[in-house]
Amino acid sequence: MDDIRAAGYSPTVRKRALARRLVELRKACGLKTTDVQRQLGWSATKLNWIEKAKWVEPITDQVVDLCELYGVEGTDRDALVTLARESRQRGWWWSKYSDVFSSELPGFEAGASVIRTFETAIIPGLLQVPSYIELVTRAAGITDPAEVRRHMDARIARQQILTRETGPCHLHAVIDENVIARITHPGIRRDQLTHLTEASGHPNVDIQMLPFTAGVYPAAGEVFIYLSFPGSSERDIVYLESAIDDRALEEYAELERYKVKFDKLRAAALSPDETRTYLKQQIG
Repeated sequence: MDDIRAAGYSPTVRKRALARRLVELRKACGLKTTDVQRQLGWSATKLNWIEKAKWVEPITDQVVDLCELYGVEGTDRDALVTLARESRQRGWWWSKYSDVFSSELPGFEAGASVIRTFETAIIPGLLQVPSYIELVTRAAGITDPAEVRRHMDARIARQQILTRETGPCHLHAVIDENVIARITHPGIRRDQLTHLTEASGHPNVDIQMLPFTAGVYPAAGEVFIYLSFPGSSERDIVYLESAIDDRALEEYAELERYKVKFDKLRAAALSPDETRTYLKQQIG
């Protein structure tokens, strides 16, 4: 059970690790979901929410029930119950800013060791300056000053994963030049470009620009975030955001497909050094 005790910084990642381990135990016992539902008197929805890591309310008692059914005892059971208790804790993004963050992406980011992201329309959230955050927040139809301020504070707090003292996350961002061209306000443009230039000099941040001169590049149009986590037991995630819903992909074939996409995008883009030169030139 050592692999589930070291589940990173985030309750979201711990919850995902617990759900995956419970699925593994069920399958090892040769039980189908319908078998578990029948033997424990649970609904299909209840078991699905546990195995898909979608629960909100405490599930410690349910984990104990599953351990008894799967024959898990002693220190192994204790580890699972502890993980269940830790996974229901509220991360800062939920306890303070549940009105700002509607998805679990900040929780996944908090537990990630490496994040690869591709953007075509806006600056990646982990690289946005306050004035730019205000710009895109107002563009989304949020105009109340207090609410705008909360969005700014929440998104700046989210960026602390890049500067934390212990194990700062490594960010590799590939950005379409169109993102820069859309910043038409001179002051905001200068602030954002200056921040990108400074960030690109940090050892744990790589920024690559896809210039207009690259033409139609591979995987154009589909933005995504690829998150990797510390430890060999934690599977990567590809996170897709849309206006309708968000999806977290983790099947090996899906992960490999997005790895290839990111490598192609990286190859088509300016190198990190060339991008830094480009950014400095844009500042003027």
